[in-house]
Amino acid sequence: MHKLQELRPTPPAVLHRLALYHCLLTDWLLAGKKGAITSKEIANALGLNEVTVRNDLSFLNETPGKRGVGYGIDGLRQMIGEFLSLPSLAPIAFVGSATVINSLLSFFLVEKFGFLSAAFFSEDPNDRGVVINGREVQPIEAISSELGSMGIKVAVVVTHPSWVQHSINLLASAGIKGILVLTPSVVIDIPEGVYVTQIRIPCDLKSLFHRVNGNVFN
Repeated sequence: MHKLQELRPTPPAVLHRLALYHCLLTDWLLAGKKGAITSKEIANALGLNEVTVRNDLSFLNETPGKRGVGYGIDGLRQMIGEFLSLPSLAPIAFVGSATVINSLLSFFLVEKFGFLSAAFFSEDPNDRGVVINGREVQPIEAISSELGSMGIKVAVVVTHPSWVQHSINLLASAGIKGILVLTPSVVIDIPEGVYVTQIRIPCDLKSLFHRVNGNVFN
């Protein structure tokens, strides 16, 4: 663990932006971008303040950059990845119907961003035996501690709302420590020791109505 990380806890907002930087650098590398990049370039690409980017990068133990020169794209991406504890290909489990998961994977190209779709579980009995990305879809009740032996610590839940809590409980019992919930469930009972991030689409849409009708731009 980095010494600065031990002395200075990383705020959730900073972690989120560091993940954004990692995704941006990945996109730039895939697009063939070469040479050094600056904190100003990163800030402009993401609509952020340059000072914010520099402050965020200060949470790293060190950065492969030089003042007035910038950062090597690959080196900075690798360092952020190490800080976020990302393996070279991070395995994740998906929980949801085969139809929904296939739709998700059609635009979320997991391998592009350094992830591996390592296991699939569905609440739909009709999905038994369906294969996604070469892996057979298992029933939700098959979620077990074997996920740990596969190196899976994070899962994505896209089930019907009535299955969200049950899925989270099973994943927690199986040793999963991080869960991204894409199903628009408002209330979730989060098990102790598990980090849950929710994308609440209906709530985000409602806040947009206030912004577009109330001229709120900050």
